[in-house]
Amino acid sequence: MNTLNDFLASIKEVKFFSGAGELPEGCLLFDTREGAQAAARDGTRDYARRATWDAARMARRTPPWTDGGTALWDADTIAARSATRDVAWYTTRKVATCIVNDAAPDAELLAGCIASWEDPTEPNTKYALRRWSVWQAGYGCLCDVGGTLYCYRRVA
Repeated sequence: MNTLNDFLASIKEVKFFSGAGELPEGCLLFDTREGAQAAARDGTRDYARRATWDAARMARRTPPWTDGGTALWDADTIAARSATRDVAWYTTRKVATCIVNDAAPDAELLAGCIASWEDPTEPNTKYALRRWSVWQAGYGCLCDVGGTLYCYRRVA
């Protein structure tokens, strides 16, 4: 697809929920949207937990430049956990409130990328194309958790 008009015309050709195509690499496929949502919530928490511990380990490796080294490390760890937890809860709420029409935001994202850059190698466009390829393959694309797309076969 070379232009925005080509993309817009191709939307009519997508066979939604046919399951006829092959998913791109890095996708998890679930039977229902609800199954994908539950797994994404768990995946978000796991991803946040790993990020928290990575931040805490990195803070511990960084030598404190004050006399209160333990207190400084504890404060860094608490701040990292708090920030990561906030991101996880925000993402979880966002996933939980997705509407059935998940394709519209992905189409809008790709249309915006094509209109802005007209370059399929541009990172945002590559990401949008990857999400849209799930729809073209006949599956639903719910969300992205840590680079993994959570996909589903049918809405209910």
